[in-house]
Amino acid sequence: MIGDMKQETGENSDAYQAKRDINITHQGMDYQNVKQLCLDLIHDNFPKLQEEAMKQVNENVMAFAIELKAEIAKKQAVTEPEKLAQPDVQAVLNEAVQGAAKKGKKADLNLLASLVASRIDRDNSDLLDITIEEAIRLTPKLTREHINFLSVKHFVSSITIQMLNVEFGHLEQHAALVLAAFERNCVLSVPNIQYLAGVGVLDFNLMFGHDIYEIQFKGYPTLAENPQEFKEKVKSQAPSLSKLLALYEKEKFSSANLNSFGQVVALTSLARIFGNIDLKIWIN
Repeated sequence: MIGDMKQETGENSDAYQAKRDINITHQGMDYQNVKQLCLDLIHDNFPKLQEEAMKQVNENVMAFAIELKAEIAKKQAVTEPEKLAQPDVQAVLNEAVQGAAKKGKKADLNLLASLVASRIDRDNSDLLDITIEEAIRLTPKLTREHINFLSVKHFVSSITIQMLNVEFGHLEQHAALVLAAFERNCVLSVPNIQYLAGVGVLDFNLMFGHDIYEIQFKGYPTLAENPQEFKEKVKSQAPSLSKLLALYEKEKFSSANLNSFGQVVALTSLARIFGNIDLKIWIN
């Protein structure tokens, strides 16, 4: 389900102690504070790097700091900045900064920053918090292709459009966005999918699988009489969805099953094209 995130008003101000005072106002953390926080964390963890290596580390961390500032500002209405004072949040921010420092542009820094911002959402359950924390730890280990695979897998197999009088045109509209964003680099080799299983974002077994048209039909039972008719109507009325489903059938997507960590990564990735997706709906 694609849900709208409830918008609420944040606190006016707060502050917490890192190596120095970091002020959080009603406008959120300013760039200098985010930058300094990230630099403090990384210099604590990489104190003996050669000058050239430290220069690259600093550039990587600055790129992450820019993304983090933007994501915190974007989610300002639904976050609790005071959570940044909590030891577990500082620990997970440290994980994110180290991942960004090591991987740089090879990592999806925007996704990593968005996950950190989601970790300080108000009203998160303990389960959601620890799930996001693990997703943050795992994300630097994923390539863009891995993230695209998770995104397509979750969209096709687990997301339905919740609206009155849904039509194939609505399905086509959403599928076209996913196809444009992820189709180009979402096909993985078996060793790559096995790697994702080893990292811990999905289960994979070539002996298992499912009929994706049957699953889609169950999500939209008013659009056809049976899965075969649904498949035929998709082909004629929703070509982007038809292409996605054909790709799904061909490329071993049905042999993979995302766990909660993989779902959080996929949903955070999909939120970049669909807008707000409330993780609380999925992990509760």
